[in-house]
Amino acid sequence: MAQGAAVAAQVILALALTSLSGAATAARVEPVVPCFATPAPGTAIDFRMDCGYVVVPQDPLAPDGSEVKLGFLRLSARSAKDATPPQTRAAPLFMLAGGPGGSLIQAEVFALFRPEFLGPILDQRDVVILDQRGAGHVVPFLGCEAFDRLGWTAYSLGLEQEQSIALEHAVLDRCIVDLRRQGVDLATYNSVAIAADLNAARAGLGYERIVYYGASYGAQLGQHLMRDFPGMLESVVLDGANPLSRKSWIEDKALDVDYSIQHLAALCEADTKCRATYDIPLLIERGLKLFDAGPIPASYTDPKDPGTTLKFDIRQSDFATLIYEMQGTKIGVMALPLTLKTLVDGGRASMANELGKMIGQQLLALRGAPLWSTAAIMHMAVVCSDDPVRSADELVLDRASRYATVLGTGAAAQYLRYCRSVDVPSLPDSTDVNVASAVPTLILSGGLDAQTPTFRSELVARSLPNARLVVFPDGTHVQLGAINLCAGRIMVEFVGDPKGALPLECARTLRFPGFVLPEE
Repeated sequence: MAQGAAVAAQVILALALTSLSGAATAARVEPVVPCFATPAPGTAIDFRMDCGYVVVPQDPLAPDGSEVKLGFLRLSARSAKDATPPQTRAAPLFMLAGGPGGSLIQAEVFALFRPEFLGPILDQRDVVILDQRGAGHVVPFLGCEAFDRLGWTAYSLGLEQEQSIALEHAVLDRCIVDLRRQGVDLATYNSVAIAADLNAARAGLGYERIVYYGASYGAQLGQHLMRDFPGMLESVVLDGANPLSRKSWIEDKALDVDYSIQHLAALCEADTKCRATYDIPLLIERGLKLFDAGPIPASYTDPKDPGTTLKFDIRQSDFATLIYEMQGTKIGVMALPLTLKTLVDGGRASMANELGKMIGQQLLALRGAPLWSTAAIMHMAVVCSDDPVRSADELVLDRASRYATVLGTGAAAQYLRYCRSVDVPSLPDSTDVNVASAVPTLILSGGLDAQTPTFRSELVARSLPNARLVVFPDGTHVQLGAINLCAGRIMVEFVGDPKGALPLECARTLRFPGFVLPEE
């Protein structure tokens, strides 16, 4: 985008900010039957629920223009009588997913409200699960099926890396052109607009104030909400938070993954059996050196179709990506040292065999039309308006390890391409200031989180005088998603009394279940 046009866009967005942070925007509600998601058969919990769309203008400055229908799933408080108006009940809990572009409206969400987890919240107050504009159960949906299947398409066409990048650009361009023909204005898909959507949904569903829970990007969105609509918030829970002061989506990538690996290595050192069996940093370094001689040829035969054998090259970036993905879950973290040892001990042959098997399975899974997990175009529009990537030089590599450098460099190149494709205006610089708010806030953080490590949550808490940060030393990314029962117990108490004492003993006494050993 030319510099003059970019400045003009920022001025328009600044005016929009002033408009959005005023009174609640009127929104109508359209019921949907049957609901978008229902509990699994045999679920013993009694749910009273309704689903529908909260309908908002795509552009708040053009209320008579195109509309966006935000899907919601509402679970009614068990204590509420049918005749009790929503505004007289306890403030509802609104829950938003991460991504950006993810969705919590799926069958698995009902498991969160088991009696031993978040069930007590539902005993007293409604729970509203809302999708971000462009994601999940929203009209229009800003996904791109061809992009989701890009890995298989590039493989089946026999494309080299540069050719695959060219195909990616063409696929994204087609999806974006198609969305624009449908009337989608990507410039209106940003964190400021999503925060205003949430305020409109609150009003449209009949509530005065809410309790807000946001996971990952949802935690970042929660901070925009605290800045623009503090009066609607009774309390806030941020699960896996990054501060708003981050200006580029990739600037901290290398630092964050190094921080997480260092904590993982320290956890291994503190465990007698792990220390005697694994040296995590050394295993990672040995694995990366296997690629010094170039990519590793590999093959994988489909066990369901022995006539189908895939042949491909494994690159250093594939190895780094596997490590990062395994850092994202408790099970992955526990198995990571053994996985590294299995990949590395047999040299290039074991890397070809073991990592080749994983990559082959992933490729085969992409042959059909996969179910979306993130709305790709919406994700790019929000990232590239809030934390745009304009240059690979934004990646901070000061004292970064080789692993962090490989992973961060790949992410920087990827998001640089994404931001060029969606070409959306940036939000004003005023949105890159850490929010200062007196709203009672609970921040949940995992000590092994590679995406939003604890020191990022500490930065968020620093400007929130009524924030309480709870760190789970062995936690990874997003505590509720990992069904951390201790985090659930703490959240239940906080939602019930944001200023009361919290049951923190369970967090202090948590013990890491232990790393998987070769003999196991």
